[in-house]
Amino acid sequence: MDQLSQLVVTGVLGGSLYSLVAVSVVLIYKSTQVVSLAHGQLMAFGALFYWICLSLLGLNPFLGFLLALGATGFLGLIIEQAAIRPLIGQPLFTSFLMTFSLFMVLDGIFQLILKGQSKSFPSIFPSGLLSIGSINVPVSKIFSFVMAVFVFGLLGIFFKYTKIGLGMRATSENHELAQSIGISVKSIFSWIWIISAIVAAIGGIAAANVMDIHYPLPYIIIKGLIVCLLGGLESIVGALVGGICLGIIENVSAGYLDPFVGGGIQEVAAFVVLLIILLVKPYGLFGEVRIERI
Repeated sequence: MDQLSQLVVTGVLGGSLYSLVAVSVVLIYKSTQVVSLAHGQLMAFGALFYWICLSLLGLNPFLGFLLALGATGFLGLIIEQAAIRPLIGQPLFTSFLMTFSLFMVLDGIFQLILKGQSKSFPSIFPSGLLSIGSINVPVSKIFSFVMAVFVFGLLGIFFKYTKIGLGMRATSENHELAQSIGISVKSIFSWIWIISAIVAAIGGIAAANVMDIHYPLPYIIIKGLIVCLLGGLESIVGALVGGICLGIIENVSAGYLDPFVGGGIQEVAAFVVLLIILLVKPYGLFGEVRIERI
């Protein structure tokens, strides 16, 4: 029982990182119907920008955090203006391939900067283990979990009470209707890319606090996409729930099955979940079922 509790708690904390990555993809898909792979690199560059602010520029951690988020948001805006906006009106698969191309180009730049090395944040974040009864939890994962909950709370407030947030909600429902009531859809698209890039950067910083900045970091987007499909590509709540569910499934399956197979179950479990969700509930736990006439 103690082992199960340990695995579940660790899974919840780790799954929150998947949720942050997933919600940045959901924000884009919900408003533009484009599935973005580029957010894996936005996440990685957000962490890299923060490392530069702290380690190379020696800035105050809070100021460096704001600058890193601003730089990543600006990168997201450049991507939207230069690569995505010219494809408006083209098949959605074209935009998806563009985000894949952007992922590969930015991945090359990311690897060129790292030169095969691993970067770590200075010791400004909490570390060590926190013991709660028989459960030992890394403080770094607790810190990342709190960051994820904070971001989801801010997103909830933003979409409910701000003019831009309300415009995004209207645009996600119907582009033509939103434009008919005076909402600039192109402007909303730009804001969506900026905000989703900032969310991805926060996810990257939280992930790098746990696993450092090295070549696998951008590929967390794969887990993020699985979470999106599990929770529903149009559901922010689904991103949160799906990330936590995937984290628990990975940890529990690895904890109980790894001793029998020699390891590797944690990585396989995510793709098994993907296969099952596509076969059983392809719209996800909280996704909207769309019936189309063929």
